[in-house]
Amino acid sequence: MASQQQLKKRLKVLMAKPENMVCSDCPERQPRWASLIVPPPGSPPGALPMGAFMCLECSGSHRRLGVHISFVRSVNLDSWKEKEVLAMENGGNKKVNAIFEAHLRVPKPEVHASGPERERFIRDKYERRKFFDANVLQQFYSGQLAAGQESSSEEESSSEEEAAAAPKRRSKKKVVAPIRAPSEAAQKRIDARKKRLGQVAGTPKAAPPAAAPPPPAAAEVDLLGFDAPAPVAAPAPAPAAAAPPPPADASPQLDLFANMTLSANGTPQPKAAAPEAPTKKSNDDILAMFNTG
Repeated sequence: MASQQQLKKRLKVLMAKPENMVCSDCPERQPRWASLIVPPPGSPPGALPMGAFMCLECSGSHRRLGVHISFVRSVNLDSWKEKEVLAMENGGNKKVNAIFEAHLRVPKPEVHASGPERERFIRDKYERRKFFDANVLQQFYSGQLAAGQESSSEEESSSEEEAAAAPKRRSKKKVVAPIRAPSEAAQKRIDARKKRLGQVAGTPKAAPPAAAPPPPAAAEVDLLGFDAPAPVAAPAPAPAAAAPPPPADASPQLDLFANMTLSANGTPQPKAAAPEAPTKKSNDDILAMFNTG
């Protein structure tokens, strides 16, 4: 019984083929997953499944098809059996696509296609078999279809796809109408306009008004120079007029209420006399005060 190392080595040899370097259902490169496709109707009894290499996104859609249609394995993560490696050697992306895409008339999903779009195509290809050709399958089992003929059939299908897409590409090209010469009336209008513009351009332009002369520049004063002219002193202000002297015969004013004050009720009262300053007494005066009597 072959070991896992030997089985993985045989798988790597299959993956090194150019037709197996691209996913069987989309343009993704370096596929690392495999699908063991159950032999379709019309296969001889005891026929081996056909293996195809695919990317991670397409392997999820293959897994949802069910094991009665496709059995998904990882080339690097899963353990392989001898019959599974034989199924991969029995198939290959070129053989599987030649059988299941013999009547393909729709574009395959792109690398960044959505999940529903990718799964719709895979179900049409393997479950509904919309592009399947039983005659190509019989030619493989009978040995009538060799590897070279298989590639030529794929080239024919690809050429048919390109031929179908060519009208679409041609329809997308912009049609540029040829430039026609102007009519005689239009040419006359163009000449008249050029003549009118030429006359307007030939008229002399009015001279711009003369600018007013600039004001004379003020003389610069050098505050630190010793030879600068002495500043002109400002005129002294005129002396203020003296107040007129009082008249000589002016008599003093008599104030009758100078010694009167107003009480709380508003009645005038005479001012209190100022207290007399105490006089200093001599020793004899003091002794005389005690010798009375």
